[in-house]
Amino acid sequence: MNNLVGCRDIELLCRQRAALDQEHSWKWLGEAERWRDLAHREITSRFGQTPLHPAPMAMGPNTIDGDLHK
Repeated sequence: MNNLVGCRDIELLCRQRAALDQEHSWKWLGEAERWRDLAHREITSRFGQTPLHPAPMAMGPNTIDGDLHK
């Protein structure tokens, strides 16, 4: 089984369990985050680089003052 797919599958199962087990949802969401992080590490190890940070345009074309097109 592909490690990345396995990590994503377990993350999904943990998120589903969190929805069903409200009393322990904090635990399951924490586990889901752990598996998400492992998947990200798998991706970066395949490409042999550190994670890229989003560029300023990743947030959208609007400036701090808002959209200048009126």
